[in-house]
Amino acid sequence: MKNFYLLLPFILLLSCSSNDEEEPGTELEFTLTSEAVANGELLDAFKCETKINNLENSIPLAWENVPEGTGSLAIIMYHFPNPADQTNANSYLLLWNIDPTVTSIAYGMADDGAWFMGANKDGNAISYSSPCSPSAGTHEYTISIYALSEVPASLPLNHSLEVDYSTLLTAIQSVNIIDTASLIFDDVTD
Repeated sequence: MKNFYLLLPFILLLSCSSNDEEEPGTELEFTLTSEAVANGELLDAFKCETKINNLENSIPLAWENVPEGTGSLAIIMYHFPNPADQTNANSYLLLWNIDPTVTSIAYGMADDGAWFMGANKDGNAISYSSPCSPSAGTHEYTISIYALSEVPASLPLNHSLEVDYSTLLTAIQSVNIIDTASLIFDDVTD
């Protein structure tokens, strides 16, 4: 009995200690955010970026909770000019081969990381295209980040004008997509 009383404080300590591990099935959600977006709208400071040497400053992005088993990340920013036709998208940012330990891309730095970039919206440069709607109204944009099992083998391991929206999307669909997070926002033009 004496030994029991000596062990009792240790038993109580173990039973009261908090468990820092997550409960099974309570994985944290993979999320994508941008300080350039507030209340679902793109802030004016990030619209119609001035081109310097044919390059525009890319939108700042941050993400959390990359799923376990992710071998590579890819990012696509796109807009459907005709919302009724989801087969024709304009792409504004195409990135692949992003290391899963990377958790953000600072403002203007999408072309300056250890990953690869595809063609801009016009297909004439390897760069980001900032939203700059010529017509009045509300225009919806989507940025999606894909947690992939691996880098798709069909993609080049360098920047490429040959990689457009459909090329990157097709490549992404050729590997296991572990999870996806999206940020949808509007560009409101008067």
